[in-house]
Formats: sequence, structure tokens, C-alpha cells
Amino acid sequence: MKYFLFVILLCAFTTLSHSQVMPLTLEPDGGNRKAFVSEQVGIMKIAINYNRPGVKGREGKIWNTRVAHYGFIDLGHGTSHASPWRAGANENTTISFSHPVKIEGNDLPAGVYGFFIALG
Repeated sequence: MKYFLFVILLCAFTTLSHSQVMPLTLEPDGGNRKAFVSEQVGIMKIAINYNRPGVKGREGKIWNTRVAHYGFIDLGHGTSHASPWRAGANENTTISFSHPVKIEGNDLPAGVYGFFIALG
């Protein structure tokens, strides 16, 4: 009987302790899908993080149409200045290098870099 009572109390305390755990919540993504691609080249790791837009039934309506502004425009944020288009849905697309690289003859230190586009 003592063993049975011990098991019942143990179950009750376990249930109470689990009820205190906060549920997991996810950040709103607007229907966009996060993606990550990485490649090991020699000793260097190259990684690209990006978000793909959720087309939501608009197939054929946004592809082959202008989705980015041309050149630099004032987006009206804070002390805003003319800005290029930020590539990526919800968040900026980034590329990271674990070691310094040379791109088109220019040295680029290791780190994470954002991807912006100035069309035209």
C-alpha cells in the first residue's frame, strides 16, 4: 500500500512540475520558408541563410514581374537615406565565410555579410 501511495504522489508531483513548463512559440514568418545552405571548401566553410517568399496562390503573378525597386530609393524609415533592395523575405539574405576570401581580386575578411541589390 505504501508503494502504491508513493507512485501516486510521484505521478502527481511530476504532472505539477510539467505544468510549469512554458509552451514553445515560433516567431511569425508570414508564410515564408527559412533555408540554409553550407559547403565546406578545403578548410573554409561557406554558408548562406535566406528566406523564400510564401507565394500563397500567386504563382504566375509575381514571377517575371518587378518585385524589387530600381536603383536606390528612400524607404522612409527613421533618418532614412536612399537604399538598395534588401534581398530576402522577412530577413536579409546573408553569406558567411569562416576564413578570409578573395572575391574578384579584392580581399574580404572572414565574417557574415548581407546581400543587397541595386537593380538597373
